[in-house]
Amino acid sequence: MWRELEGSRDSTAPEEGKVESRARFLVDASFPSRGVELLRSAGAQVWTSADCDLLGQTESAHVAYALERELVLLTCNPDFLDLQRFPLQRGSAIFVFHFGSGSVNDLRRALRCLAPVLGSSCFSSGCTVEASSTGWARYHCPGNGTRQRRKYRLWHGKLQEWLGESCETA
Repeated sequence: MWRELEGSRDSTAPEEGKVESRARFLVDASFPSRGVELLRSAGAQVWTSADCDLLGQTESAHVAYALERELVLLTCNPDFLDLQRFPLQRGSAIFVFHFGSGSVNDLRRALRCLAPVLGSSCFSSGCTVEASSTGWARYHCPGNGTRQRRKYRLWHGKLQEWLGESCETA
């Protein structure tokens, strides 16, 4: 069952000139250039792996670079969802996208999960987000030794959270 979160406001995908963002992102080679353009037009600071001499480097090198510079890593590489290789309590924030057809509309819908990041100068590290055009799941460690997964979506301009399953794991 989906529950509307209190205080949720009409929030949409990043749009050209819409927000003044302090968010800072690193995108790897798997992230589409149109996605980079959309983020930059929304006011985000975006560095590509080519800008940072990371082309051909390992996933771990990308995570280390992002963590050292307090950047949020954006990728389409599902390898970053491996919580054994990239533990939640040690890493930079990582967003793994599934852009569907790759259309501009699919890109915009999937990028909606970045709304909380775009207005923030710092976003909590140690979380991984898996996002698509229909919603996103956020995996994080609250500090008590458990891992939590929360599922979200924007529905008619309102942020909703999924309540239908247990989201905590040991």
